[in-house]
Amino acid sequence: MESVEERLAKAMQALETTRAAVADAEQRLREATVTVTSRDRSVEVTVGAQGDLKALRFHDGRYRSMAPAQLSAVVMETIGQARARMSRQVVETYRPISESVPALPGLPGAEIDWERLFGSDEDESAAAARRKQAARLRDEIVEDPAQP
Repeated sequence: MESVEERLAKAMQALETTRAAVADAEQRLREATVTVTSRDRSVEVTVGAQGDLKALRFHDGRYRSMAPAQLSAVVMETIGQARARMSRQVVETYRPISESVPALPGLPGAEIDWERLFGSDEDESAAAARRKQAARLRDEIVEDPAQP
């Protein structure tokens, strides 16, 4: 049977290992970006690990012929896709760390519910329904008349 000192030493070693893994993950994510191009290839966005917009690029001048509401919808949809990819990358970066920490039943806040934090991965039919709804919204947006 292990003594209290041995268990404490093991726990401290596990804590240090976890702390180092978290620091490494934070460093990797500090520099991480995800770039997504819209389905029509007119817009490209890059987001950082916190979902912050790092770059927005318009390709081929195609955006010039788009109605403002349509361009806005394409930009917003593409940003959403980039943020979703980045959130999956963040989860996959931290998941091994959280899984290596022993369970502490009865200790509130000790377990991480990744789906609650970032949402579950939606299946293709849910994604298609979301895109269809976004297209309907795009059709319903009415531009304000230009102010002189």
